[in-house]
Amino acid sequence: MSPLTVAVAAVGALSLLNLVFALGIVRRLREHSEQLANVARPVAGAPGQAVAPVGTPVGAFHTGTAGDTGTAGDALGHEDLADGTLVAFFSPTCEPCRDKLPGFVARFAHRPQERERVLAVVVGEAKACAPMLASLAAVVPAVQEDQGGPVSTAFAVRAFPTCARVGRGPDGRLLVTEADVWPQAAVAAAL
Repeated sequence: MSPLTVAVAAVGALSLLNLVFALGIVRRLREHSEQLANVARPVAGAPGQAVAPVGTPVGAFHTGTAGDTGTAGDALGHEDLADGTLVAFFSPTCEPCRDKLPGFVARFAHRPQERERVLAVVVGEAKACAPMLASLAAVVPAVQEDQGGPVSTAFAVRAFPTCARVGRGPDGRLLVTEADVWPQAAVAAAL
């Protein structure tokens, strides 16, 4: 066997090995893309159904807010929500939530007069929620709870991010008056 034949065979073998590695990398990238898409995808439900529909009574809940310095805040229940309160739900595992967060925080940082009519709820494991909770608690009352926690259950949250505005019905019950209608500045900043 001539040295030229050995060299061509070696180059061919290396090229084949390189092709196998390249195909493996492409396959892994597809798997990662699918996993990322699944993380960013709403948990369930179509847009507009991520939270209880308009007119639905809000369930009873009792929880506590996070203080703006990382300490425990105040006790909070469904009866404490005033007419027109916007309740926004975020999750640290949700890419659209991370995109929407800066605009939401900026809007209410510049409108402290609206602070009392906003509640942010961060849903997930406490350690993962901490950075998002700290950003929100600095500008609005914020709650951290696990998946299926009392506030997200009261609003029948099925996807993130979502929000609902509440008001009192004729019988005094707390109702969802708007669903998935984000404040304009928060939407614009997220784009």
